[in-house]
Amino acid sequence: MQSEEAAAADILIWDAETLPAIPAPMAKADGSAKLVIVSKSSQSSICRSLPHAEYSILNIPWTSLSLRVFLESAVSRLRLDAPEGPGQLALGRDRILQRLLETNSKLQEYDRDRTNFLTRAVHDIRVPLMAVDGYCGLLLAGQLGPLNAEQAQILERMKRSLTRLGGLAESMMELGAGGAISANAHLVPGSLEACVNHAMTEVLPLAEQKQISFHLDLEPHAGTLLVDSAQMQRVLVNLIDNSCKFTPKNGSIEIRGYNSEEQFSPQISGAGYRIDISDTGPGISPERVESVFDEFTSYGGSADRSGAGLGLAICRTIVQAHKGRIWASPGNQGATFSLALPYECEYSTSLSTNKEIKAAV
Repeated sequence: MQSEEAAAADILIWDAETLPAIPAPMAKADGSAKLVIVSKSSQSSICRSLPHAEYSILNIPWTSLSLRVFLESAVSRLRLDAPEGPGQLALGRDRILQRLLETNSKLQEYDRDRTNFLTRAVHDIRVPLMAVDGYCGLLLAGQLGPLNAEQAQILERMKRSLTRLGGLAESMMELGAGGAISANAHLVPGSLEACVNHAMTEVLPLAEQKQISFHLDLEPHAGTLLVDSAQMQRVLVNLIDNSCKFTPKNGSIEIRGYNSEEQFSPQISGAGYRIDISDTGPGISPERVESVFDEFTSYGGSADRSGAGLGLAICRTIVQAHKGRIWASPGNQGATFSLALPYECEYSTSLSTNKEIKAAV
């Protein structure tokens, strides 16, 4: 296309995949509607060289709807000369829809980039973790020489911590991939008391270092709990470790487990088992009790219990996969994190009721 033809054209479309550089006639054209067709992989580099006010973006593979929105918007703009009126409102609507489509495309690109980054990061983390775990195994097996009892105990703790880090890396990938934790939950009859004891063993080194005292009070279960022991251990380790991290030296942590009546979700309520973990660290303000469970977010400051927005987000995902509930209680002195799981009868009754309702509808 010659510059004269481009200057006279009302609509200009540039296929950036077949022609990498912006055509000169298109760059010089003034007042025309301009559309760039580009793949998602090269969108970022192309967009950096474009003035966004003049160009609209359409991703490959494009849909007829997105192309129609652009063309209708361009035609409306060319036909309408009046500054006001219904036609101008329609033009504004079309432009808003076009911008929404472009924004949605950019969000999808950012989400894909985040997932790719997490995949690479998790792979890079796993390699040294596996190596160190292997060395610990060799030492514990006595293949590099005898160990005394204290050395063996320390290595056992190191190996458990490495397993925990591996689980944390896996959870990063699962959260980034859209919540695969829920799909992987294997629920069988189990005990939360055993999960609490395991978690206590994991966090004991940090607690001993800070001279934190524990007060443990666990009632026997009054019913059958369906749990994935490995995942619930991860939840309790995260919660107790979070309390240890924010509890000052010579502080205390209280862990209570008891039978209670709870509203687990809009569909499930009734008898279940509840665990409260309370510490003497900084409290949580009312406006933060929900955000501490958000993924990949933190609100900063020395009292930021959300950390990197990962550990507590994993806890919430796992507990929800168990049809349970997890929450934090606000307060100025100390923090309390609670979780509750329904007994098997409540869980089964809810499933049966849901099936009946669906059948009736």
